[in-house]
Amino acid sequence: MSKPQDRWRFILATAAVLLPFAWAGLRELRGRDVAHQGLLGLFAIGGYIGPIAGSIQLGVAPGTASLTANLLPLTIVLLAASVPGQRTRGWQWAGLALCLTGVLVASGANVDWDAADLWAYCLPLLAVFSLAAATLFQKASPGTSMPASTALFMQVCAVIPVFAVLACLEGEVWPPTSAGFAGGVLWLVAFATLGGYGFYWVCLQRFSIQRISGALFLTPPVTIIWTWLQFGDPLTLSAITGVGLTLLGLPLLGMSPVDGLGSSKAARHSSCSL
Repeated sequence: MSKPQDRWRFILATAAVLLPFAWAGLRELRGRDVAHQGLLGLFAIGGYIGPIAGSIQLGVAPGTASLTANLLPLTIVLLAASVPGQRTRGWQWAGLALCLTGVLVASGANVDWDAADLWAYCLPLLAVFSLAAATLFQKASPGTSMPASTALFMQVCAVIPVFAVLACLEGEVWPPTSAGFAGGVLWLVAFATLGGYGFYWVCLQRFSIQRISGALFLTPPVTIIWTWLQFGDPLTLSAITGVGLTLLGLPLLGMSPVDGLGSSKAARHSSCSL
């Protein structure tokens, strides 16, 4: 239920790209570190890509699957209260509302709810909850500090058996031997696995959940602008409006509630002293 490119890019990324950079860190790992990263890989990579690819194969329109996947930052922010120190507060809620409205307005035209059976539309939702669970688990229990290349290597390795089993069930064990397929895999390795997912995991270690979610809300605007520049797709009024609302909400969503609370307390203390 996953595309050949989705299966084989992980094998290529592991064998040809990640292993040389991860080798030094792998020698210092303990069993619980491997289990921790493996669990993250199963939920964040296998649990996200597998259901979305499966829903598209079952007839769900790519635009509809993409719109559902764009609910990921909303899900993460709503569940952030379960992680100590990550609760959403104040103006961040206004930013979340603006970003969500922008995504829905910009992507709503691509929705088609009649292309597949109703249950197939639950698969993108399952993907959203899977990656959201992995994100919150990593924030709540970061585990042992290690280089990003080492963590990504183990997460990728954890999903190789999953996609290998799917490949056997589909009868497509070996990838096509064509230049187009090889180029597609290299593109996915460089930009999706290492550039997209790898960068997401690095940001998760450094920034708050709200700021990370704000970056995820940029996915539809960037896609819309890229398709306009690259393929000449028209920029509709709804797309422009949605992009504008998202950009207005990002600074609010990225505000630090701790700093804001501290500033408010300082202001009250100053006024009382006067």
